[in-house]
Amino acid sequence: MATVFPQMEEQVVAELAQFGVRYLSRQSSPGTVFPRAPQDFLAALVRQPSSRVRSAVIALLLARPDFASYIPAALQQLTAPEAQTLKFFYTAAVYLQGQYADALKLFLGEKWRQLPDLYSKELGVSGDTPATRMKALARLHAQKTGEFLNWAGTYENAARHLLRRWEMERTWKQ
Repeated sequence: MATVFPQMEEQVVAELAQFGVRYLSRQSSPGTVFPRAPQDFLAALVRQPSSRVRSAVIALLLARPDFASYIPAALQQLTAPEAQTLKFFYTAAVYLQGQYADALKLFLGEKWRQLPDLYSKELGVSGDTPATRMKALARLHAQKTGEFLNWAGTYENAARHLLRRWEMERTWKQ
């Protein structure tokens, strides 16, 4: 039995694809996609009921580091819990960018730029390496939300899916 996805999710996944995040599958074509302002899109992404789509904000930030400048405006549109989620996912993207810098630079070329670390101090996350900061962020995420999931794995999964898809696309072009 096929899962029926709300049209809004289909639209968001189609918009993600336009920004280079093409690892999420769609059940149908949403037709013509008219991209929103980046801050509106970031807010819509965080509001998604599906965790697979919501966590794609990490991949989006890795694919489009220029979207970092829209984070403050996106936060203004969100409820406190949604804003907290965006800060956690943004911070995870910062750490993952450090971890996967070589691969991201290879795929993004001139479009690569360092994501500024906007929320580590505010969240109280520290550590000597991106991996230790990621683990600390994951523990904090679980404590703050009461959702004791493998948050570090969730963050990592978004980056791995993105990079794997880009690698496949590069192979297809050869």
